[in-house]
Amino acid sequence: MKKGKNRNMVRGIILIASVLALMMSACVGIIGFNHIQNAYLTSFKEGLHAAAILMEDEIAHEWSGDWSLSEDGQLLKGDVAIHDIYQEQLDNLTQKTGMYYTVFYGDTRYITSLVDAETGLRMEGTKASNAVVNEVIVKGNEYLAENFEIAGQNWYAYYLPIKNSDGTVVGMIFAGRDTSIVKGNMNAAARAIAGTFIGFFLFNFAVARILISRSTRSIRDIVSGLKQLEDGELFFYIDDRTFKRKDELGVIAESSAQVRDRLQDVISTTKKLSEDVTQSGESLANSAATASRVAEQVTCAVEDISRGAASQAESVESSVNNTNEMGESIDDITCRVEELSAAANDMLSGANRTVDTLKSLMNKNESVMTSMHDIDEQIRLTNDSVMDIAEASNIITAIADQTHLLSLNATIEAARAGEYGKGFSVVASEIGSLSAQSKEAAVSIKKIVETLVTESQKSVATISELNESMQEQNAQLTNTKDDMDAVVVNVNNVDNSTKLIAEKIHLLNDLKTSFSDIISELSAISQQNAASTEETNASMEELNATFSLISKAAGDLRDMAETLSEKMEFFSLEKVSA
Repeated sequence: MKKGKNRNMVRGIILIASVLALMMSACVGIIGFNHIQNAYLTSFKEGLHAAAILMEDEIAHEWSGDWSLSEDGQLLKGDVAIHDIYQEQLDNLTQKTGMYYTVFYGDTRYITSLVDAETGLRMEGTKASNAVVNEVIVKGNEYLAENFEIAGQNWYAYYLPIKNSDGTVVGMIFAGRDTSIVKGNMNAAARAIAGTFIGFFLFNFAVARILISRSTRSIRDIVSGLKQLEDGELFFYIDDRTFKRKDELGVIAESSAQVRDRLQDVISTTKKLSEDVTQSGESLANSAATASRVAEQVTCAVEDISRGAASQAESVESSVNNTNEMGESIDDITCRVEELSAAANDMLSGANRTVDTLKSLMNKNESVMTSMHDIDEQIRLTNDSVMDIAEASNIITAIADQTHLLSLNATIEAARAGEYGKGFSVVASEIGSLSAQSKEAAVSIKKIVETLVTESQKSVATISELNESMQEQNAQLTNTKDDMDAVVVNVNNVDNSTKLIAEKIHLLNDLKTSFSDIISELSAISQQNAASTEETNASMEELNATFSLISKAAGDLRDMAETLSEKMEFFSLEKVSA
């Protein structure tokens, strides 16, 4: 799910880190400034203390004696007036060290390097504050005065008590410094810390901005590519500068590109397989439909053959009856001829009866000729139907070979499809098995048809011979009738005619036996044809059912391939130009 607005993660992290670093720097600066201030004040205090001690030690040991005032108000150390001697020394020390010194006697300044800021005069004769007097002179303690006012200026000063030999406090030594110097040094330290802080802030801001800019640009490249990947566009590009990064963003960019390349390969292969499976499914469906139509045609042809076989069986049965009648007629003729040979004396009367018999025989012969003609037509129709079966068997064999090739192609495509083609592999195997069975059935039908053709051709040849014989017999009977008509006139030719008739009768008897055998064979072949057509009908029904299953499986395969293609259309492998 897409979000309306995304925050810049790297910018947020770096800004938070920068704020924390600045806060830490500020805390460190404040704490450092306080420590510097304390250390400076401590050092300043120790310097003032040291300066006061040195001053007190020099004055105390340079001349011996106690401190006192002369009658004219001069400060004495022992018997020596020290004002003029130390005044010059204190001025020199102040000029060199920046510190100011004062010698108090009691609470009054007698020797000092302090100058009143307003009048410009030395502050000799001025008084110390009550707090200082109380702490140093009264209590006899050393005292550090911080930021107190003297003659309109603020001072840091250290006071040491001056004691006489009996331990009484008679004055103070003052060593001090103007607070403006301390404040100046503190302000300089604060400005240095602030400058360092500001410089660090600006440097940190510049570095953070550079890092944010570079990281944001790289993240924007990666996020843009991943959004295109989310939309199914596999042609996105991540800039080289992102790939060259040595951090996690470079690793992410490289991984994203690898994922893109892998997906492009997988989707391209899947689309190709989907197209191949769709084409194979359509080809298989078309082949199954064609095979089904051919199977229906074969079924119709087999039904026609079945009807022809039934008609042939009826014709054969009629031929058997005619043959039996012809046999009876031949037997009758034989008896007649024997009687004619035995009763030559009754030739005349017998000739008349023979003429009648010959008329009947000619009628029977014409009937036999008609039946033979019908048998000849039925056998020729059977031969034509057998030839149609042979052509249908060849078509079945061709279909079986094509189906076998389709099964092999489907098995190969199913193996390429992997897991998706397992189900279709089973269908392809069944198609191959049915193709082999169809081919075997076609071969069996072809053998039967070849036998039928051979026997049918033999029957045609035999019927042709029999027809010729019957025609010859008809001619002989006509001649016999003519002879018998002439018997009355010329009885001397009876003996020759009876012999000729006897020979023809024997030949006809032999032909009758051969014809009976042929009719029996035709009857058996007709029965075998009927059984074969029934088996063929059953096989074709099973083949039609199999083709229906194949067609349904091909349709399902085509639908699955189309569904897979629709799913794969979500991904784009090439950028579409506007």
